[in-house]
Amino acid sequence: MYDRVRPGYPSEAVSWLIPRDARVVVDIGAGTGALTRSLVTLGLEVIAVEPDEKMREVLASRSPSADVREGRAEEIPLEDAEADAVVGGQMWHWVDLEPATAEVARVLKPGGTLGLVWNQRNDSVPWMAELSAIFGSEQVESSPTEVMIAPGAPFRDVASAEFSFVQCLASVDLVNFVASRSHIQVMDPARRAELLERVELFSRTHPDLEGKESIEVPYVTECWRATRA
Repeated sequence: MYDRVRPGYPSEAVSWLIPRDARVVVDIGAGTGALTRSLVTLGLEVIAVEPDEKMREVLASRSPSADVREGRAEEIPLEDAEADAVVGGQMWHWVDLEPATAEVARVLKPGGTLGLVWNQRNDSVPWMAELSAIFGSEQVESSPTEVMIAPGAPFRDVASAEFSFVQCLASVDLVNFVASRSHIQVMDPARRAELLERVELFSRTHPDLEGKESIEVPYVTECWRATRA
């Protein structure tokens, strides 16, 4: 379910993250491979690093051409200066900043890129704002324009960009879309069930959604990158 209802990333955002001449790209905190799959389609040599065994199993089955390895941002299983780019989707806000920044710098070649990306629900769309009010937010609070590396780290040329896109979901999957959120999964079961019932009612009765077989879920993809000095 998680892999089906969580969105991928727009191709223009992924291309923006990666240097034009990159060959070896590391996807850290790769999860089930939403970002990995986009990197593979660009013809890159992709090393997908993920600490969770079950996530790695799904990742390997969905992206057989990727080199899937156990690891995390603070312990990347690569040699020094082996990667042209290190990227992460929906994960950098969870890392221990100083060791993660140092580890990324270690595995990057000079001139290589650290690229980070988040999909944020676009609450400027009225029905999405109403739905977000029902189930709460796990949105990344910091802006990609802010510094996302440890002070004094060997990076330069910090840049950011935003891209809008929509994810097409079957209307019956809107409940699963909400249920996949990490803060929903850890709720008390009774409270979680009650909340998901409200979401199901919302999906059937909201004027912008009722009667539709598919729903366009609006996002803004926020990107950040910096170059290894």
